[in-house]
Amino acid sequence: MNIMLHPSKAEPKRFRVQDKILGIQKYFSLNDRASAVKCYQECLQKRQYRALRQELPINQIFNEDGSVKGLKRKTRNRSDRPSYECLEIQLNTYSGQKKTEITLAHKRFEDAYKQAQEKILAMLNIERSYELTKMFNEAKRLYW
Repeated sequence: MNIMLHPSKAEPKRFRVQDKILGIQKYFSLNDRASAVKCYQECLQKRQYRALRQELPINQIFNEDGSVKGLKRKTRNRSDRPSYECLEIQLNTYSGQKKTEITLAHKRFEDAYKQAQEKILAMLNIERSYELTKMFNEAKRLYW
């Protein structure tokens, strides 16, 4: 992200402030560099807020659409064994990528989902809170 001359350095017609992470692209006249600098500073501040928001525990677990990061409901088909349904967890942690499955056979879905929640929280070293429990309950319908 920076302030650039547009369309080129050789023949500039305006300033461009572009940030691909935030999805911002604005143009300013060559006479209005102060507005371009102001917009650039605002983008830097928004990026900083975004980074802080991403570090919150709730954003490490949930996607923007409310689904749980790294959790999928799958049916495993194997030629030599009967097929079975499971909740698959695959997360990137500080110590590397971790993957595990929780089978739904001989369990109620609620029990398996609760077990998956506990595994996710343990892998990410996050303590359960009321807000996390509420978000997990709202996301349950996506995996039912």
